[in-house]
Amino acid sequence: MKKAIGYFSVFILSSVAATGFAADWDGVPIPAPAGAGKTWQLQSISDEFNYAASPTFKPTEFNSRWVPSFINSWTGPGDSEFNAGHSYTSGGSLALQSSAKAGTNKIYTGIISSKETFTYPLYLEARVKHTGNTLANAVWMLSADSTQEIDAMESYGSDRAGQEWFDQRMHVSHHVFIRSPFQDYQPKDEGSWVVNPAGGTWRGAMHVYGVHWKDPWNLDYYIDGVKVRTVSGPAMIDPYNFTNGTGINKPLHIIIDVEHQDWRDVRPTAAELADTSKSIMFVDWIRVYKPVTSSATSSSNSVSSSSSSLSNSSSSSATTVIDFANYFDTGKSTASVAGDTYVGFNKSGSGNINYNTAGDWADYLVTLPSDGQYNIEVTTASPMTSGIGAKLSIDGIYVSTTSLAATGGWELYSASTLANNLSIGAGTHTVRIESTGTSAWQWNGDEIRVTKVGSAAVGSPTTPAPVAMIIQAESFSATGGVYDGFKTYSVNGVSAINYNQRGDWADYAINVAADGSYTFNAYVSSPMSGAALEVSVDGVKVLTQAVPNNGSWDSFQKVSSVSKIALTKGAHTIRVTSAGATSSTWEWNADKFELVP
Repeated sequence: MKKAIGYFSVFILSSVAATGFAADWDGVPIPAPAGAGKTWQLQSISDEFNYAASPTFKPTEFNSRWVPSFINSWTGPGDSEFNAGHSYTSGGSLALQSSAKAGTNKIYTGIISSKETFTYPLYLEARVKHTGNTLANAVWMLSADSTQEIDAMESYGSDRAGQEWFDQRMHVSHHVFIRSPFQDYQPKDEGSWVVNPAGGTWRGAMHVYGVHWKDPWNLDYYIDGVKVRTVSGPAMIDPYNFTNGTGINKPLHIIIDVEHQDWRDVRPTAAELADTSKSIMFVDWIRVYKPVTSSATSSSNSVSSSSSSLSNSSSSSATTVIDFANYFDTGKSTASVAGDTYVGFNKSGSGNINYNTAGDWADYLVTLPSDGQYNIEVTTASPMTSGIGAKLSIDGIYVSTTSLAATGGWELYSASTLANNLSIGAGTHTVRIESTGTSAWQWNGDEIRVTKVGSAAVGSPTTPAPVAMIIQAESFSATGGVYDGFKTYSVNGVSAINYNQRGDWADYAINVAADGSYTFNAYVSSPMSGAALEVSVDGVKVLTQAVPNNGSWDSFQKVSSVSKIALTKGAHTIRVTSAGATSSTWEWNADKFELVP
């Protein structure tokens, strides 16, 4: 279960945040010994996935560690096709999805690979819930030349009849290869297939899988803190001397993926791939340790034994300063403005931004060292005499809208306060600044300053209020259907979906802040009579909504559901399906969807 690292709720202009900044793996002992006079030191690749990463956007926390692809241009084994849009976070876990590639026999699968390589001695461990559709799920390590490999876990879960043997076993193994002419050795003994000691399947629950790479000739494997296998010596590691006597000694990338392996004579069915309860591998966390002498201090690629957070901010004892140009994402919430050739904030040099028009926004990471009361200021410049402002949100929750004063020029900067005495918990938060007001052209930005003004203890967390969610129609995690699913296009300055025919669908991963009943708004356009959409939550149909004929494919208008959708706090999958009765199969185009409490 996830531990809260930062909880933010707002009431008017004050908030109450949960204290504590603990790693998700705190309380989970490291089962492998570090060695005499040694202690384990956590490495910075370790990841709790407690950040927002979508199929189309990965934040700094992800990009500093991982790439959403293989370590080279290879696209996967068998019928796999690794797809960057099939990796994202959901409910504080990494999600790696599998889905059918329309019109082909290929299967899109999710993958992430570490940017860094690692060598022995180390201990790697991940908490994983694997798929249930016969595909391989793996946490593994591979050398850059693909000649040495360690598999911490490799599963083939399925509830399909005839697949019980694989479903009840976890594969823990290693490979050594010669690439030309191709030769592959891995142990074939029964001990590499670990039976669940509780009986039955490994599928359906989180388990912790670990490997202790002690040296080139010794590997220990662990499941749920229990050593399940030891592989030692040349006779088990490399009996045919493929490594020329070195054993497994090369630096290895860490890879987490879902894939179809061509030695298996089974494939997931279309229904299994469409069933999100079976088609997504979840990784709660992964941690990697190196042994150091007990008195050693942190090195450049290590962090403390709890958790690590990355930030695009600098700080003094009381003030955290963020350059406006140091955002990790930017965009626009409104229609484009004539003459503005940039979507979102434009980096103009020296840490500043310009070409900022109404509706432009950017997201920033800020790490606060302690609980307390904070003021938030922005330093901006504008010759506009009225109609300029800034809207502030923190961790997806609206805080305030502030009018900004004219400064007399685009480079004459002045500070304005966006919020006073906000009670914010320690940890890493996402701060969004959006330009707002009646003026089309807004302001240039220099700095965002977060200053601690009080050390009063933050009280107990309050019950969060439901908040509105915007789902961009093109930001689906998977799509499919009778006619190949949704396609994306750009029109009138926005991205949207089209080529949508009856029976096509798309899945969207959402994270609901609080229990509540939500109106579903669809921003859609169609020249067809009889068009409709159907909404399902976690595989259960919840509503069908007619889409009116407005005579156009590109004039998006809001259509609201008559009934509300009851949603519980946490991660959910929303599926939107075209479900009308038009005279042809063509249905509707869409810009975005909303869930509004």
